[in-house]
Amino acid sequence: MLAKEQLTEIKRELTERKRELVKQINLEMELTRNGEYSTELSDYDNHPGDNGSDLYEREKEMALTEHERVELAAIEHSLTRMNNGKYGTCVTCGSTINPERLEAVPTTQFCIEHANQQVNKTEFSPSMGGLENDDTDSWATLESYGTSETASDLLGDHDSYNDMTENNDLNYVDDVDQFSNKFNKK
Repeated sequence: MLAKEQLTEIKRELTERKRELVKQINLEMELTRNGEYSTELSDYDNHPGDNGSDLYEREKEMALTEHERVELAAIEHSLTRMNNGKYGTCVTCGSTINPERLEAVPTTQFCIEHANQQVNKTEFSPSMGGLENDDTDSWATLESYGTSETASDLLGDHDSYNDMTENNDLNYVDDVDQFSNKFNKK
């Protein structure tokens, strides 16, 4: 059970972190609203790599802001639980959460046992629906749509454009990729 002093200290820390997050999120919204992310007056004379770098930085800031919003929601939920007298109890089983755990992770809603179950329940889905198509043969897939070598660049007669590509076996997968795919199938 949390001592009153511990609860007061955790509440103070959460309130301070909430204040920092709100300030940071508001600053990000203001920068976005004013369009202050571009460092150039005109994009006309910029190298595409410079524009790519600016885009990367902008998307990174957006991702960080999203993480800040998620953290802010967790903090607000914890503060609400404190005000309702439910802070420090597991939402799954109702048992008391270890005070050391609450000091380490003040926004937790689960005892250690149920937190581990939550992690195990988290399902990570690979991109593109699975490792069967993990882009190891991206070039072969893209080449089937055409390359800078057009039919007029190649010698000889061909029945099909597909006969002119370098790799006709679009389903070829390296042995090492077959090995990794075998263990990642559901």
